[in-house]
Amino acid sequence: MTDREPAIRQPNVLVFGAGAVGSFLGARLAQAGANVTLLGRPQHVAAVGREGVRLQVAGSTTSQAVKAAPELAAGQGRFDYVLLTVKSYDTQEALEQLYPALLPGTVVGTFQNGVGNEELIAQAYPDQPVLSGTLTLAVTLDEPGLVVQHSRRGGVGIAPVSPEVNVGPLVRKMAEAGFASRRYSNFRSMKWSKLLGNMLGNVQSAILDVPPTQVFADPELFRYERLAFREAAAVMDRMRIPVTALPGIPVPTVRRIMGLPSLLAQLFLEPRIGGARGNKMPSLWWDLRRGKGRTEVRVLNGAVVDAGARASVPTPVNSVLWAIMEQVTASATEWERYRRQPAKLKTLLRTATRL
Repeated sequence: MTDREPAIRQPNVLVFGAGAVGSFLGARLAQAGANVTLLGRPQHVAAVGREGVRLQVAGSTTSQAVKAAPELAAGQGRFDYVLLTVKSYDTQEALEQLYPALLPGTVVGTFQNGVGNEELIAQAYPDQPVLSGTLTLAVTLDEPGLVVQHSRRGGVGIAPVSPEVNVGPLVRKMAEAGFASRRYSNFRSMKWSKLLGNMLGNVQSAILDVPPTQVFADPELFRYERLAFREAAAVMDRMRIPVTALPGIPVPTVRRIMGLPSLLAQLFLEPRIGGARGNKMPSLWWDLRRGKGRTEVRVLNGAVVDAGARASVPTPVNSVLWAIMEQVTASATEWERYRRQPAKLKTLLRTATRL
């Protein structure tokens, strides 16, 4: 930069709920020059204060210094973006807490799983511009301060929720941060397509306490994965929400394959999706494992059931999976009834698909 060139103003970004996704996005944005503040749990914040966010990719670890705090401080400054990355069941509480960070023009964005968060944000803050985001790279917070990236293919999708939002600057900044970054015009198409991907190898794996590879390798369990997926796609069709490709995830192609006979679809997808997920346990399993008493199944399979009821689309497989997941979430004893006992789950799903 010469003396005549003005300094480019970097965006001020608050990441509210800095777990794996939030810390990953925040660290990469900070690497690209953004002024990032992470809001997370005290133990994680302390680790980030000591060593920065440590990013592990393909066995190699780098560290990125990022400001971090356990709670929102008064007078913390103006934020251009507030990115919500808490679990969806914490959205309402987060919306109450982040109010002091919002000024006229502050863009509130959600990078959460499932559907419905955008509507909650817009309802809570009707005067704030809102955007929707997806991350299609698999990441976990393996210990405080350490984010591990498990997949190489994937990236970030961003779409406006409020019509006045210009998402271009954030799309470009994400690209500067090294993400395959894409702008979408229809946030519902983007988020429902992500939901289709989130459903695969998730709820059955969590209920049975087995890795996704076992679910995709079992012909009958795969058949229920296929049926649940097709129910969700049928709901999208009825609501006229198009299925779209996401960075690293060819969702329309997966949908076409799921339209094949079950054994043929399994032949195509088991080595690809099951192999890609491998022994990495899914998000719903982690919620169960941590004994929180809550999971995001409500905004995944539950959202399909609710939307199906409104649109008069039958969703028997998703209904059973959602109900069982709620039972095992509420009671460790109930989980023991299903863990590594696929025959019990299969019996219930067989009954549901015969009705």
